[in-house]
Amino acid sequence: MAWPGLDVNLYFFEERTILYDKFLPMLAITFSCWLLILACIVSSSGAQFTCGQFVYDARRFICCKNTDLCKRDGTRDCCGRFCYNPTIGMCCKGKIRDRCDSKDASCCGDRCYSKKKQMCCNGKVVARCAGSESTCCGTGCYNPRWKQCKNGKIIFPQKSTYYY
Repeated sequence: MAWPGLDVNLYFFEERTILYDKFLPMLAITFSCWLLILACIVSSSGAQFTCGQFVYDARRFICCKNTDLCKRDGTRDCCGRFCYNPTIGMCCKGKIRDRCDSKDASCCGDRCYSKKKQMCCNGKVVARCAGSESTCCGTGCYNPRWKQCKNGKIIFPQKSTYYY
């Protein structure tokens, strides 16, 4: 076994025995002290990490992509490289946006929209056209009760030639 800074391989067997007998208790005590000091540092201040140019305590902060620090208090979160407050903003594709409707807000690409009044159709925000039955067709809205969608286009169904 080699100890840092101590090359025991330079000594003969007898001298190694004396060296281990002499220094092993001291090394064991030194090692134990270092473990105790390390445990005290970690338990008193938490593990220290770096976030860009900042040194921080991971129990108290979150690092946002090595750029910004957020307090770990339940009111902040990361959006890409930046810290934001989710109660007043939204993170849409790594961009912070104002929350458009606090109750039912959602993201469509990097835009915020209200799910009650609008819908996201292939990355485009469109107004709901048929309440809860609104359905996307391409980048538009349609009511499947009255129309059909074929290859991303809204079409009227053909009238049946059969009469009952």
